[in-house]
Amino acid sequence: MTQERLWQISEARANLSNVMEGALSGTPQVIKKRTGEEVVVIAREDYKRLKPTLRDYLLQSAGLDSDQVLDEGIRQARSTGTLGLTVRAQVEEK
Repeated sequence: MTQERLWQISEARANLSNVMEGALSGTPQVIKKRTGEEVVVIAREDYKRLKPTLRDYLLQSAGLDSDQVLDEGIRQARSTGTLGLTVRAQVEEK
């Protein structure tokens, strides 16, 4: 993705097809309200690429540092039926 394009909400509304074309071409389109709140319009393909995966979620929620630790835990679970990972709550209690 390239540098973003900023629109005020009124101009984005009047130029919706341009907003969409910009997003589809890989440029994030930022739409800003008068209150300062912003939304970002991106193409669905970019969204899919940026959307966290289950692997990302598991790594983050378990407090794991690397894919290697998760991969080893998955291998262990497949071979023994148990998951040998220490979850974040157990680590924080120690």
